[in-house]
Amino acid sequence: MNLTKSFYSPHEVAAMADVHPSTILNYIASGHLYAVKLSERTYRIPVRAVIGLLEPERLSRSSMTVQPNADIESEVSGEPTGQAISA
Repeated sequence: MNLTKSFYSPHEVAAMADVHPSTILNYIASGHLYAVKLSERTYRIPVRAVIGLLEPERLSRSSMTVQPNADIESEVSGEPTGQAISA
């Protein structure tokens, strides 16, 4: 699949997925598909969300995870710092 635009309309995504446009709108309403709401009746779907819907195997999950309140400096250097660095 050759996706050349940054954003697609629900009708364009429906045509690519071979489903009715109302199915795409239902996916958006249910949170299954991310879209940006431009107005009351206008949505645009980012290319990454389109890929996630049509070819999820193309999207790789990040191998890096950060825990809340993690000490990033010690994670990067591999040494405990004991205190935060201030500017």
